[in-house]
Amino acid sequence: MLKRGQAFIDCLSPLFFALSFLALSGCGQVTYPEAQCKQALQDIARKEYKIPHIEVEFVGTTLGVFLPLDQLFAADLKAALLSGKVTDMESLFQPTDAVIDKVENMLFSMSRIMLSTDKKIDFYYLQATDIEKSGMDLTFMGQIDDLKRVRFWDIPRSEYRKRIIHDLQMNRAALWHRPVRHFFKDLNDGQEGEIQKTYFPKTAQSKWTKEFFFTDDSGKVLSQGRARWTLLDVRSIPIQDNEIVVYAKVQVAPRDATDKKIRSETMEYLFQVSTAGDTEKIRRIIPLAYLDDKSTHPDFAFTREMVSQSLPNWETEFKTPDITMGDFLARQFTRRFQQLAAEDERIFNTFSNVKLAVRFEESPDRHFLFNAAAPLKGPGQVAYTPAKGLHEDVLYFWGRIAREFVEVLRSYSFQDYKSLRFQIYQDGKLMTWTAGREDLELFRRHKKDLASILRLSESVPGPTEDLEAADPAPSTGP
Repeated sequence: MLKRGQAFIDCLSPLFFALSFLALSGCGQVTYPEAQCKQALQDIARKEYKIPHIEVEFVGTTLGVFLPLDQLFAADLKAALLSGKVTDMESLFQPTDAVIDKVENMLFSMSRIMLSTDKKIDFYYLQATDIEKSGMDLTFMGQIDDLKRVRFWDIPRSEYRKRIIHDLQMNRAALWHRPVRHFFKDLNDGQEGEIQKTYFPKTAQSKWTKEFFFTDDSGKVLSQGRARWTLLDVRSIPIQDNEIVVYAKVQVAPRDATDKKIRSETMEYLFQVSTAGDTEKIRRIIPLAYLDDKSTHPDFAFTREMVSQSLPNWETEFKTPDITMGDFLARQFTRRFQQLAAEDERIFNTFSNVKLAVRFEESPDRHFLFNAAAPLKGPGQVAYTPAKGLHEDVLYFWGRIAREFVEVLRSYSFQDYKSLRFQIYQDGKLMTWTAGREDLELFRRHKKDLASILRLSESVPGPTEDLEAADPAPSTGP
């Protein structure tokens, strides 16, 4: 995940305003029955906003939409970096005005569906991906009840904006799949000579033209293919440094409806793709039907059976998360607490390089785990000593966290958890302080202070134990 600066946040402000406004658009009627939701959203995107292709899927109670883009950022990242004249890195990561319009239109369209359907939808997830230039994702995640609450002024827009989770991150698969998408586009639009030069410079014409329908019934090579190719599924797996195998499932149909020699069918291919810097190149194309079920070729260690069994685990460009309330709140808390730490003067003055994360964990019981790397700035200061207990600034920091935590959970009426836990890694030990849900309610009502409800336990982390927030700074902070 990339670090997001104020420049990036500022460029999203029109979207946050739109998200607040679009919540007012729901009519409360069942305009889109469950069976029609997917097609209706695709039709709205195509007919009303001229967006030719989106993917829509439902996972659990989450509506997910994939919006592919030719360019996400206003700046050309590669050209800007190679120029050596970039003085403000954050300014590079600003979406174009066209992208902001498309994302706003898609969020608006999703709200129309969510607020006017009988299908149970609790969360929404929009992923806008630059599939041509940078391979970056801009994602938005939110809860439908928050849409309804801001619609009826139950929560202010400022609070609603805090409840929307947005991310900017790299999508490796989008870059790996780029040459394969280009290949099938060129089969549709390109000329035989161009395709031979680009993809088969060392391959005899007769070895590829028939496979991809660039011959007539007598075997004569045509200048343009007879088939229309539609990419149905594409996914990939890295096999070694700079070497990727990409799987593509495509629908092939006759370009001319009167061409009875070509029947509509589904075909599958494997592409060996090499990467060098920011360039991907197809090295080999293998029809999946040509692979043996059991034995591998000396220069290609895949069988058809291996592909079939492992394919569900290959990387895709888009996958809707099955969002649960606990996980959604944990993501939201991470963002809220990051902002809190950045804006609180005492935290800023007493801790350095605050990095934190919140997780929702199911075992050994349902709890939220707060983990931070936040070294104390004072020389020789540590977060905890057996003699003095927790440092006063750590208690202040955690107190601010706990106050925000209980107020947000109360607003959501969420009680399906047992505790909030704080962790410190210090002197080779992982120390955990636990505050139970009942005690946190007393803390919220100012009946108890935080120090009195925290319970300490210690353990030695194993080799795979994950301190997710960041590389911990031993003996320095929470």
